[in-house]
Amino acid sequence: MDYCYRCHNKTYWAPVNSTTCYRKMIHFLSWTDWFAIFLLLLSALGVVLIFSITAIFTKNLSTPVVKASGGLTVCYIILLSHFFIFLSTVFFIGEPTEFKCRTRQALFGISFALCISCILIKSLKILLAFSFDPKLQNLLKCAYKPVAIVFICTGIQVIICTFWLIFRTPFVKQNFSIPRAIILECNEGSVVAFGIMLGYIAALAFICFICAFKGRKLPENYNEAKFITFGMLIYFIAWIVFIPVYVTTFGKYLPAVEIIVILISNYGILCCTFFPKCYIIIYKTSLLSAKQKHQKALLLTDKQAGMHGLTHSFSNVFSAQLLMELFFSPGSVLLGAPS
Repeated sequence: MDYCYRCHNKTYWAPVNSTTCYRKMIHFLSWTDWFAIFLLLLSALGVVLIFSITAIFTKNLSTPVVKASGGLTVCYIILLSHFFIFLSTVFFIGEPTEFKCRTRQALFGISFALCISCILIKSLKILLAFSFDPKLQNLLKCAYKPVAIVFICTGIQVIICTFWLIFRTPFVKQNFSIPRAIILECNEGSVVAFGIMLGYIAALAFICFICAFKGRKLPENYNEAKFITFGMLIYFIAWIVFIPVYVTTFGKYLPAVEIIVILISNYGILCCTFFPKCYIIIYKTSLLSAKQKHQKALLLTDKQAGMHGLTHSFSNVFSAQLLMELFFSPGSVLLGAPS
């Protein structure tokens, strides 16, 4: 009588009436997957945009637009945080390791907190410069400490991520929910810690949104409150949509869902913060230069025309004087004087 032995359910599988056990395939979002390549290309494009914006701002350091943006230091910090956010997406791709699982969420969370805290400074500065409410002015003067705001807002996120990594650190998990495959994925360790990290970023973004929304009707010149408001709205929409999709998705494409949301929110804030300024620097400055050159050309033409008229006047005077001498000088042949 033949006996059937059950295969090891976690690592092997066997078809019905099979005499052989087959090892389960290991699945994860690999570097060669077409979707992973597409997401990496989007991240690389974001890095190229960051370097391009940095070059534009550095070249036009003395322009009013860059000065009105909080100076080059603040812009550099925001661009650096955007760079690290794009960089964090790399840790979601490839075979999961302990290092990747611990690094990706912490790098993303701290970088995003740094970015939004710097944008919060810009929003407060707009209100402080253009608000006409005396009570709000006094409150903003007391609260507006740029360095302290950035350190405190980012430091709280660092503390959250540190406690998370120490007490409930993320780890690599094997998912056996698919019969013929093993899915390697990162277990976040604590859903509560993950939620607190995202919730803290959302709270910073909401404060930033409120401050920018209050300043949206202030004078237009270099007022970026409207663009900050729109950038925060893109962030909120992306992450509100993310929550139900993330909960209902499983398999190797689960990390891709978070990458997509990170890219959408990061691109939204980056474009809304810097693209209007780059447009003003590149297009308006070149237009102004062309207008100035045109005015100089007209002025030069007027001067040349003036010189030509003056020369013509001198020529007419000289001709008239010569005729007077010919007609009325003593001994002139034209007057019939004796020779």
